[in-house]
Amino acid sequence: MKTRIFNVPQDSILEFAEIIGENDLEGIIIGTEDDSIAIAVDYEPEEHSEAILSMIEHVENIDGDPDEDDDND
Repeated sequence: MKTRIFNVPQDSILEFAEIIGENDLEGIIIGTEDDSIAIAVDYEPEEHSEAILSMIEHVENIDGDPDEDDDND
């Protein structure tokens, strides 16, 4: 089992929690920094790699350039 820590902006925590729930994972709030919440997610790489990638993309799209949305193909 591996653990990945995500710093999720407070205003997008609900969407992030939905991704966790949809993939039968558990997240534990381990702290806060500025306007973000640190969440530790335990996962099995063989079973949850797509879910973890989805969470990474979610957080990067929030922190990244708003023009980098998937809808702008």
